[in-house]
Amino acid sequence: MKEFPSSPNPPLSPPKIGIFVGAGASHSWLWFVDLLDQWGLNDVRFINEKEILIGALEGVDSLMMSGGDTFAMARSLGAEGSRRLKHFIEEGGLYIGTCAGAYLPLRSSMAFLNQFNWINVKISNISRRLSESERGLFQEHACTPYGCEFVYHVAREDVLLEMEGGHQANGSKKVIAPLYGGPSMLPSEDMQAIATYRGFTEKTKFLVREDLAEKTLHGNIAASRKRMGKGYLYIFGPHFEHPNYPEANGILARIILREGKNRATRSFRPEPPSSKTGQSFFEEWRRELSHSRMVAFGLEMLPIRWMIGNKWYEPEKIRVFLEALWRRLNYLESGEGVDVTPEDQKGMINRLKETTGLLRTMKKEHDRAQSTNGLAEDLFLLLKKVASDFLTIYFRAKRTETVRAQA
Repeated sequence: MKEFPSSPNPPLSPPKIGIFVGAGASHSWLWFVDLLDQWGLNDVRFINEKEILIGALEGVDSLMMSGGDTFAMARSLGAEGSRRLKHFIEEGGLYIGTCAGAYLPLRSSMAFLNQFNWINVKISNISRRLSESERGLFQEHACTPYGCEFVYHVAREDVLLEMEGGHQANGSKKVIAPLYGGPSMLPSEDMQAIATYRGFTEKTKFLVREDLAEKTLHGNIAASRKRMGKGYLYIFGPHFEHPNYPEANGILARIILREGKNRATRSFRPEPPSSKTGQSFFEEWRRELSHSRMVAFGLEMLPIRWMIGNKWYEPEKIRVFLEALWRRLNYLESGEGVDVTPEDQKGMINRLKETTGLLRTMKKEHDRAQSTNGLAEDLFLLLKKVASDFLTIYFRAKRTETVRAQA
């Protein structure tokens, strides 16, 4: 097993990392951003399903698939996307999927999901494994339709895990990570367990009786690894990438550093020369981002949420996007500018203004007792574009800084 850093230090030759921001990806892909940023892994691209279908995976070593709506992911990628993802892994790529990204490659007979089926494993959190009386407990709790059955969730927040196969945190086999709907997998010869559900903590929020939660999770697999050709497929039920769990972060970052450069990617080609962002760009960006943050905060005071696809979205998730940008704005403002064409600068500002406008419209429509679900769907699509554009220039600036420091 290769050695890797025990603390966040920028590697001399970091892997090229893709983060999926396409259909079905929820706000949790921003947790991958936080992890990579902390560990100095700055060679990051943001990829959607359309880009995967035209060859974007040729330019990355690793692909991060976040939580969200598994069905929307599978539908948007289709058979061709599945073929390209499988080829990517078999040629030495590293796939890391959490929550929805973990369900995607599991065996399924459902339409769209049955185009993947890369891991032959069963899950314990599916309703056919419950008695009729137990099924009744979930009428008022979160669950996702799954054909004539449903995938159900027994607990949220902290779960206690036991690491296996040399994947440890500071010498301890026990680690805590948050669970937000990820799978509980039964043992299978088709994969190697790297983490097992072992218990709960005082921060665990039970959605059912604790005995049923224990029956569903305890002793089952929380995270696993599978060799596919020259590459590896890792799937995580809990969110090891969540920024509030540094020990779990370290385990995931070390996996990326150890196994994230097993394929020959296309050489990184510097972005073509363009105009440097000036202070006026960041001043306008800060002003408009401040407007969006204020309106988004106001929405959090309202009794409102939206069903988009198979997933519920609350107003708090809007500010996850906006705060991820706000926290990084000072870094870009204090630098020497970033190469961005005038057209792209204008587009970024206009999309941010459109975000503020959508948020204000949603507030007005709610006050009129009108449905805002369609507006919310448009908003979250726009937020992914706004955030990925901004973070693209952020990581570009970080890469430039790293190269200068190593020169």
